[in-house]
Parts: sequence; C-alpha cells; structure tokens
Amino acid sequence: MLTEFIQGIVSAASINDANACFIKASNHYGYRLVQYRASFATDIPLPSLREAPLLLGNLPRSLNMELTAQDLIDRTIRTTGVISAAAISQELGNPAMFERLIGEGLGLVQAISLYGTVLNSCGVVLLWAGRHASEGHLTELWHQSGHAMELLANVLHMRIATLSRSTAGRDLTPRQREVLLWRSLGKTVAEIAVILGITVATVEKHLRLARENLGVETTPQAVLKAHVTQQLFAHGDSVAKQPLLQGNGKDFRQLG
Repeated sequence: MLTEFIQGIVSAASINDANACFIKASNHYGYRLVQYRASFATDIPLPSLREAPLLLGNLPRSLNMELTAQDLIDRTIRTTGVISAAAISQELGNPAMFERLIGEGLGLVQAISLYGTVLNSCGVVLLWAGRHASEGHLTELWHQSGHAMELLANVLHMRIATLSRSTAGRDLTPRQREVLLWRSLGKTVAEIAVILGITVATVEKHLRLARENLGVETTPQAVLKAHVTQQLFAHGDSVAKQPLLQGNGKDFRQLG
C-alpha cells in the first residue's frame, strides 16, 4: 500500500489530487484528521513576492481557522513528535488559538516537521488519530506507521513544490502565462506582439492583468512570482510549442 500511496502523490496532477491521496493514506494508517501547512520562497525579501501559506487537509473549515498562525510552522519546523495543543498555545502566547481544538477533543497532535525537505520552504504536517485520542494511542500509531507517514509527508511536500500554486485563488490565464514567459526570455512587448500575432496594446493588457492576479507592481516581479509559484510553465506550456516565426531573417524563438 505504501508504494501505491507514494505513486498516487507523485503522479498527482494538481494540489487537490495530491491532498486527496495524502488524506486517504493518512486514514489508512489510522489518522482521521490531517492538516498540511507550508510556505515556499521564504527567502524572498519583498512580502508581495512571497506566497501566502498553503493550507491543506480535511479539518472542518471552522477548525482550520484556529490554525492560521505562521508561528505554528516556525515553532514546529524542527520538531517531529506528539505535541500538546495547549502547550503550543501557551508558548505562542495565544491561549485562544487552540481552544476550539481542545474543546473538540483534539488537544494532542502528531507533528511531522518538513524542515530541509525542499529548498527555501518550511512546512509541517499535523495528524490526529481522532477525538479524545490519548498520548499512548498516538505513540502506538507512530510506532506502527510513523516511518510510512513521515515518508509520505515529505513526498507530499516535494510534490506540492512542483505543482502550480495560484495566488489568492486567482490563476493566470494561458495568455497571461504566455506573455510572461516570453518576457522572462528577454523579449520586448513589440517582439511578443509579433510572435503571438496580437497588438502591442493587447500584450500590455495581458501583462497588466497578470500583475494584478499576482499582486505585484512590476512585470519583473510578476515573472519572478509566477516562477516561484510554479505558474510560469503551468499545464505543460512550453516555448517549444510556439510556431517558428521569421522576421527579417530573425528567429524570434531564439533566446539570444
């Protein structure tokens, strides 16, 4: 089964597919509730270029709201083991953060640190065996399936890092990706217009909309953010798929 779960995550075509496979695997190994939380491109200095933390799993939406603090990743990033929700809440100086979880009988959680799995990222997987599960039960589960769950969590994190992650739920359109891709290759707006057979004004419109979707101010920032969020080459887009256009002896598909 472990091999099948790994294959399912590795071959997932979307974040939702990877999430569904990981939840299924977690349930198989005795963990009924799951949360995966990660941030990528953490070393980029400008906040507008960094991604919002990605939150996956099968916790009810209302409970997910109790686990929105970035500090949760920072404090558990190097820790794998059973953690008391109350202890984390006290450490962060925010007693209300886990009140809902404790009230729901989810006061003990198995944490898996994803530190060092993917460059320039941080993350954690939180696993609950069920409501009111004892520390002894969590320890026994980990003894039985901890190796498998740790492996699956790291595979999930590595796979998510390669999948398209839209900003604030707004995906770039194929044309927006296309014009950003050509800009990333050094083409001018005028050259892109010739390559795609559209007007300069249309190219500028797509660049403007791409900047808005990505929440940045400049086109170079848009290119960088689209790249780090795996949107620049989304859905198999490739310069190689573009027709070869000649203009005055110049091949516009050449990079130089």
